[in-house]
Amino acid sequence: MQLTDLAFPLAWRERAALMARALLDHDMYLVCAHIRLDGDALSSMAAMGCFLEQNHKRFLLYAPFGVPENYDFLELPAPVYRSLEALPFRPRTVLALDCGDPGRLGEELSREMSDFSCINIDHHPGPGMGSIASLVVPEASSTTQVIASVLHAAGCEPEGRLAQALALGLITDTGGFRHANASPEVFALAALLEQNGVSIHKLREKLEKTWSYARMRLWGHMSSQLQLLDNGRLALCCLSLDSMEELGAKSEDTEGYVEHMRELRSVLAACLVREQSEGVCKFSLRSTEGVDVRSIAASLGGGGHVNAAGGTLNMSLESAERTLVKVVTRALEEQRAEAHAAHSAR
Repeated sequence: MQLTDLAFPLAWRERAALMARALLDHDMYLVCAHIRLDGDALSSMAAMGCFLEQNHKRFLLYAPFGVPENYDFLELPAPVYRSLEALPFRPRTVLALDCGDPGRLGEELSREMSDFSCINIDHHPGPGMGSIASLVVPEASSTTQVIASVLHAAGCEPEGRLAQALALGLITDTGGFRHANASPEVFALAALLEQNGVSIHKLREKLEKTWSYARMRLWGHMSSQLQLLDNGRLALCCLSLDSMEELGAKSEDTEGYVEHMRELRSVLAACLVREQSEGVCKFSLRSTEGVDVRSIAASLGGGGHVNAAGGTLNMSLESAERTLVKVVTRALEEQRAEAHAAHSAR
């Protein structure tokens, strides 16, 4: 089997070709992702911007909170606009990436979504929100992996800035190829990108060499606040807005810490809950293989993947802590009981 045959899964190719045709049939794009960009969301925007540029399409990149500082090394094909009012022209089509819910595009854009047509590419479970076309592949490691198949179907060779963006998305959403979603197809795509000039190890180095002193202090503070509950099976950390401000840290400085909590030997599930504003808290859940945190997040109005999920709770930090401890410990007990029953039935 050739590398390209594995890098672009056969099961996705027909849908990828349809999406490629939809992208080429339209113009005047507003390229965006979920409101607070992570590596996969930003990389998806960058890769699609490069593709649209190559095909002489007019497009704008939009992110209300801008590009996180830890990703400012990524070369983008265009400036990122933080307000719809600042756009130099009126787009016709929203290209929504790594997001299946209009509400997660930000308050400003979600209010105006009815004024645009929409094309949606995502890997989070759901029906998709594209009025023109949706391509949602939950089994994919990342939205950038899905995009790679779409671009391949369009005859686009991943090189230069585009290839770097695809590689960065793969790295970040697989935890540096450590998570269970690092499939043979992911490694084949990474190898293909290496062949095309991307240096995976240099990208990893750039990702890891972005820490500020404030972030280092913040991680020390979060470690001092970490709790082990449910006989060590649940790691919990609660972070107040006052602590963030006192340390001079930003929300993106917390990225990666919940995965770090999961590295504790006894931990099956890790939970980081962060006060975003008064009465609003964001929570992130991570788990070892076999523990489903997506269902836990969904029960609280969130979503995500089996081993990586999250959401928002409209309550105080103290109430969010109590709620999450109750819900997660109960879910862990139920999942243990189900696993025991399945084992006994064999």
